[in-house]
Amino acid sequence: MTIYLAGPWARKPEVRLAREEFQRAGFDVCADWIDWHGISEPTDAVLREEALHDLRQIHSADAFVVLNLELSEGKASEFMWAYSKHKPTVSVGPTTNIFHTLATHRVNTVEEAIDALHHQG
Repeated sequence: MTIYLAGPWARKPEVRLAREEFQRAGFDVCADWIDWHGISEPTDAVLREEALHDLRQIHSADAFVVLNLELSEGKASEFMWAYSKHKPTVSVGPTTNIFHTLATHRVNTVEEAIDALHHQG
């Protein structure tokens, strides 16, 4: 199963650790943003292409996982894109957005998210 892993840009080191946990559990993780360092002054064109790339990856994934490590806009938008595409969604951690209450699974830890996805099919 391929998952898209979302989380706060400012907490990428923790998201990378979670990615490793999902990979060890047998999941393919598509989320290039985790390794993108960005550029000091991105143009609208660069940001637009990065946003479209993220949406394409979400669309190609079998499921969507959001790590709620802190409030951030990007992951909320990505969650709604996945939800609107009827993807199974997993919200990990405290709810940081009203729409996360719509998640297929709401769990507290990455380990619980892995278990929920394994039982998802």
